[in-house]
Order: sequence, then C-alpha cells, then structure tokens
Amino acid sequence: MIKTPVPTFGIAGTYTQALYSASVKNKTKDIVAKDLINFGEVLKNPKVSDYINDPFVGSSDKLSLLKEVGGKTGMADTTINLFGTLAENHRLNLVSEVSHIFARLMKAEKGEVPATVTTAQPLDTKQRKDVEAALAKFVNKNEKIELVEKVDPTILGGMIVDIGDKYTDMKYIDMSTASKIKIYQDLLRQPV
Repeated sequence: MIKTPVPTFGIAGTYTQALYSASVKNKTKDIVAKDLINFGEVLKNPKVSDYINDPFVGSSDKLSLLKEVGGKTGMADTTINLFGTLAENHRLNLVSEVSHIFARLMKAEKGEVPATVTTAQPLDTKQRKDVEAALAKFVNKNEKIELVEKVDPTILGGMIVDIGDKYTDMKYIDMSTASKIKIYQDLLRQPV
C-alpha cells in the first residue's frame, strides 16, 4: 500500500487510500482524479444520485450501468474497479465522499493547504494580501495556502481562521468580536 500525502479516516478514507495506492501503481492517478470529478458532476443530477443511492436497486445493476458509462467515457480501469468494489460491498453511496477525499490528496501532493477566513465583511485586495502573507507563515516553505473567504455578519468584526482540514493538523484561530464579547459576558457573570 502506497502512503497517502495526508492521512485518511473512516470507511471512505480506507477506500480512498486503496484507490490512491492502486492509481499510483497503475500510473493512472491523474486520470482517476478526472474520472472522479466528472462522475461527481454526473451525481449532481438528482435522478442519477437517487438511482445510485437507491437500496432497492441491486448493486449488480448499478455496477453494470457504471461499467457501461465508464467504458463509453474512457474511464480508467482503476476507477471502474473502485465502483465494482463499492458495489460489491453495498457502499456506492460513498462515491462522492471518496471523490472529495481523493481531490484533497491530489491537492496535498501539490503542497496546497486549505485555509478558510471568515470575516463580517468581504476583504478588500490589500486585506486579502495581508491575510495571505500572514497565513503563509503557518505552512512549510514548499506549501501554499488555498484561501477560501466566507462572510458572516454575526461575528461583528475581526476574523476566524481555519488552516488545514480534518486530514491534517488543523489550526483554528478565533479573533472575532463576537467571541471577545462572549468572553467578557462570561467574566461579568462569574461570582466575585
């Protein structure tokens, strides 16, 4: 088994780790990544998603359809084997989670570290550059921050920063005004 760039957890993580190992050994890693992205797009169609997740449709029927579609679209055998394994174990409902974890592994290989910054108002260009420069100090020199910005007016001011994800050592920094107000309220409520 080839080691993944970041650890994986749970049942979907186990399947993803096996898929990653097989795709590296077969030199089909990039093709598998594209297959999973394309299949993820197909799963956005409610009819397809309902069919794949329907417990009353037999796994063999689902698998034959997946093999037929995979053959026509040029999917890698490694991807089709994943679908077969998931179907045999009645776990086709894990396809989207496996796809998500596999995409995270591909980003980790490239040294991309996810970071989410939540602010009360959108960041302007200068603030974004300042935040990116500050976040770059939290990662290794060969890694780069993949910044996602969120706006949540309920934090009143300041920011909340999440660096990493559930697969890595995650850092959580809450510098929001709302959290500071809560701390002061808790202090005021304590008996003297």
